[in-house]
Amino acid sequence: MSRLRSAKRLLVDLPRQLRLAYCLMRDQRVPRYIKGAFGAALALIALPVVDLPEAIPVVGELDVIALSLLAVRLFIAACPRYVVEEQEQLILERRSRFDDDVRNGERVAVMLYRRFRGDDDEVGLTGSVAQPAGSDATHGASL
Repeated sequence: MSRLRSAKRLLVDLPRQLRLAYCLMRDQRVPRYIKGAFGAALALIALPVVDLPEAIPVVGELDVIALSLLAVRLFIAACPRYVVEEQEQLILERRSRFDDDVRNGERVAVMLYRRFRGDDDEVGLTGSVAQPAGSDATHGASL
């Protein structure tokens, strides 16, 4: 049962905490020294300063995940409690900075996709296909 709980924590809690950490990093009320310490911890994890032998399967990847989870939890614990609670509420309501940035990224990705496909003359921002002059709109194609 403890393995199932650990898997749930890794698969559910880690993404949630990463989203919260992203929002807290973008929040001006979190002191810079806390953000700097978190960034330094992530840099230390990402750089191969301390590297377990790659000959041991899975262990090399697990230490990075475990250290990342620890860094995220320590960062969240170091942030002002009222800021964490506010950001958690915004995340639940899908009004957080993370959600806004994801929506903006989706818009940019769709725009780039259409540009590289060559659809920018045919497809407007609403996603509907422009109808040639004199055609019946009820028989036109749409995306």
